[in-house]
Amino acid sequence: MKIKIFAVILLFSIAAISDAAQVTASLLYKVQLKDNAAPGDVVVESDASTGVYDAFGGTYTVYRNGRAVKSVQKSFLKGGNCLVKNGNYFLYCNSTENSLDMLTAGLDKFSTFGLPAGIKGKYDPTDALVSGGYVYTVDNDNHRVLKTHLGTKAVEQTVGGFGNGKLEFWYPFALATDKRGVLYVSEALGTRVQKITKDFKFYENIGKWGIGAGEFYRPTGVAVLGGTTLFVGDGFTGVIQYFDEDGKFAGVLKDKNGRKLKFDSITHMRINGRYLAVVDAFAKSVTVYELRGGK
Repeated sequence: MKIKIFAVILLFSIAAISDAAQVTASLLYKVQLKDNAAPGDVVVESDASTGVYDAFGGTYTVYRNGRAVKSVQKSFLKGGNCLVKNGNYFLYCNSTENSLDMLTAGLDKFSTFGLPAGIKGKYDPTDALVSGGYVYTVDNDNHRVLKTHLGTKAVEQTVGGFGNGKLEFWYPFALATDKRGVLYVSEALGTRVQKITKDFKFYENIGKWGIGAGEFYRPTGVAVLGGTTLFVGDGFTGVIQYFDEDGKFAGVLKDKNGRKLKFDSITHMRINGRYLAVVDAFAKSVTVYELRGGK
């Protein structure tokens, strides 16, 4: 009975979220993977084509208008946590070998970032991005974020530790950055997005535990539109909320008919220009939208 009551409250709260949304999403296409697949990440290109990473099969398949046009399979890609494209190379969260790998455009490994001696823990990267000559990496199981020099591969800074205070994390999952270089770190169990500077100074917290407007139950994927608008996907409620550059709640993402987008279990989300790609792990799918409105 308690579970049913909670479900009713959850649905009511989602329905009551502010309708002041200024961004809408038009469906372009949906990629439905097979039952034994495990969509781990997606790359969305400037022409709305996508590269879908299947962590179960160790494959990376390029889709145009929803149709597969090319696929690459690598045995070491099985079981990874992220596959992020940066220019002409990829960053791969290699959970099997506990490293962050740099891959060529053809997905061949050519460089590896690991933890230097003296930094405790078993490296567990779940997301990464490149900004200002540095690689920023979420180290999920160790509740921290690393800043590594792209050229020397030296870990120059770390921030975090288990907790719910400022610059502490409770299973951080994904990363995004805005036009100022400010970092957004989602905390799946910390039920917030922590906003920090590129030099790891605390900026502010966005959200708190809950199921209402501006609240999170299990925030996972984060992405930034136009360098200012933060999108946060919730892996439990299945909705995508967005916030202005001051961290204030601005709306829930809807389609052009005003219906809230709803997913089974959002993990990574990626934005390129006006295109948004969303990974739905439980549904074993990736959906691509064109965003309208906002800055």
